[in-house]
Amino acid sequence: MTEPIDAWEESPEPEETAAPAAVDGGEDGRGFLLSVTDVLAQIAEEAEPIKAGRWRSLVMHGKAPAPLGWEPPQWDYDAVEAWIHRALEDGTLKPVPKATSEAVPEPELVYGSTAEWVAKFLVPVYRRQLTATGDKTTWCPQWWKHAEAIIRLEALWRAWEHLRLDGRTGMSVWLKDHLDHHLPVLTDATSGPFNGCKPDRHAESPLGQFQLVAPPPELFPDVRESKDEGGTQS
Repeated sequence: MTEPIDAWEESPEPEETAAPAAVDGGEDGRGFLLSVTDVLAQIAEEAEPIKAGRWRSLVMHGKAPAPLGWEPPQWDYDAVEAWIHRALEDGTLKPVPKATSEAVPEPELVYGSTAEWVAKFLVPVYRRQLTATGDKTTWCPQWWKHAEAIIRLEALWRAWEHLRLDGRTGMSVWLKDHLDHHLPVLTDATSGPFNGCKPDRHAESPLGQFQLVAPPPELFPDVRESKDEGGTQS
């Protein structure tokens, strides 16, 4: 049985035109010049992009429309469009997966809340030498009465839940960039949020707030208003 003739390679090239440069990783483009920008761009809109070599193979096996005429190739775009839908149905082409937030489910949390994480992980694992008088380093057993502590511990928990998924350097990053920054601030008895508290009891006298003088309104315009008016933030 004789081997089938590759008509694309054997067909003579017109004398008046020179052989074009290869378009697919250095493959010979004689008799078959694939216009990637004109044809494959259409395919990429609805399905996986395919390289010139694969398109050429599909054409050779009668599974995809062939270019009409010689260089520059002319394509029956209606035939190409119709082929895309057929190829998606029969599996020749695979549909491009749609990137949605639902496509990648959120990883399941180890702890259900900041309070659970503090009680079951932070406090049992990370122990520090606290001064009994609370004059240098301290802690508050009722940390949840301190707004800043809530924010910092919430941030630590969320960062831990995220970085624990990195089995290589995740915990090192969490220790260096998160815990080693926030924990000294939290336990600093002189300037931290637990100022006045003792390791065994909460101090009822809250820390004083910063004093504020309202700035001129034109200095800080409400950016929400500009978004509502123009649809985008100006």
